[in-house]
Amino acid sequence: MTDPRPGRTSIYRSLIAALLVALLWLIAASPVLGADTVPSGARQALAPVTGMITTLVAIAIGLGIAICTAVIVWGGIEKMLAGANTEAEHKASRRIQNGIMGLVWMVVASVVVSVITAIAVAYGLIEKPF
Repeated sequence: MTDPRPGRTSIYRSLIAALLVALLWLIAASPVLGADTVPSGARQALAPVTGMITTLVAIAIGLGIAICTAVIVWGGIEKMLAGANTEAEHKASRRIQNGIMGLVWMVVASVVVSVITAIAVAYGLIEKPF
């Protein structure tokens, strides 16, 4: 089966490669570069904002996971009710695939946010959110 949109895989690969390069650069950057760049008063003043952003990101990722799970269940129900209608069955299968792909992206987003937060805490840029 051929992909109707050629080049889509190369776009995904380039985006993933760019993300990996950025994360490796953050990990490999010397902690000396980030030392004493954020005054302690500013860090304390931004603590409520950092906590609010962390809470909003956690809610958004949790809501995304719940929606993706609901889409997968909805696709499963549609597939069971499709009967002999191949078009409805194909549509339901596509819905399940989209739900699984969304679930994968939500897990990837959660990992990326966790890594960035851990790096920021390690460099002393923010306090540990939770």
